[in-house]
Amino acid sequence: MHNVFHISLLEPYRTSEHRAAPDPSKILRKADDIEQSQEYDVEDVMSSVERGRGNNKRILYLVQWLDYPERKDWTEEPFDNYSVGGLEKLWAFHRWNPNAPRDYRLTEG
Repeated sequence: MHNVFHISLLEPYRTSEHRAAPDPSKILRKADDIEQSQEYDVEDVMSSVERGRGNNKRILYLVQWLDYPERKDWTEEPFDNYSVGGLEKLWAFHRWNPNAPRDYRLTEG
């Protein structure tokens, strides 16, 4: 869910007499605004599905987002995308659906 760039695409910043040096605090404020606007709260985990084969196998969870009740807005998310609150929803989903595909990092207990 985060923009990722390969290191080979990055270049060092170069100053010139025609362009003022950037204000780092202003850039960081803009970055904070972007990060905060991309987080959503999980309303419910609706199902889980196994995708891929062999070493590429992973579990995706169908998420209903808070304030987005329509099915068209739900997304399949891997375990890595969940925060603490979302993990609680995963546990609740597996308590009600013990035979559903489960990410290996969600140990039974």
